Amino acid sequence: MTQNSNTVIHKFTGETITFLKKTNQELLIEVILPPNTIGPPLHFHDRFTEQFTVIKGELTVIHNKERHILIPGETIFVPLKEAHTFRNESHEPVRFTVKLTPGEGFEESVRIHYGLMEDGLTNDKGNPKNLFYTLYILYLQNTLVSGIPIWIQRVLFTIIPIGKRIGTYQSLNKYIRK
Repeated sequence: MTQNSNTVIHKFTGETITFLKKTNQELLIEVILPPNTIGPPLHFHDRFTEQFTVIKGELTVIHNKERHILIPGETIFVPLKEAHTFRNESHEPVRFTVKLTPGEGFEESVRIHYGLMEDGLTNDKGNPKNLFYTLYILYLQNTLVSGIPIWIQRVLFTIIPIGKRIGTYQSLNKYIRK
C-alpha cells in the first residue's frame, strides 16, 4: 500500500477498497471482496449511514437480523444505529460501492488499519496487536460492535484522549493520506 494510492488491499483477505469521492457530506468507496470472504463483524454506526450498491457479483448483507442477497444494480440502505455486516458467499468476486454519509474519519481508519497489516503490527486475521490502535480505528470509523455492551465500548473510547496526550497515535500519521 502506498500512501498516495486511492486503493488499499487487506493483506489477509484480499479485500480491495478504492476511495472514489470524498466531500464534507459523503465518502464513496468501491470494494472488491474475494469469493467466500466474510466482512466485518456485526456492527453499527451512530454518526453515519451506509448505502451498499452492487456493481458485479452477489453481496450478502445482514441488516437487522435479515439476510439480503444483492445482485448488480440492487441497493440496501443502512440507517444510523442499525446492526449490519456483509460478506461474499459466492464463488466469484463481488464488486460494490458504499456511500457513507458523512463518513468522516472512515478513510483514515482504513488506511491506518491496512497500513498496520502491511507493517506486521496485526495478528493473522488483521486485528491490531496494540489495543490503543484497535480502539482508535474503531473510534475513527464510528464502529460499535454488536454483542459487546455499548457502555463498555464507550468507556474504552474515553482512553483515546489519553493516548493522544501521550503520543500513542503519532506513529500512525504515516498511514494517513495528506
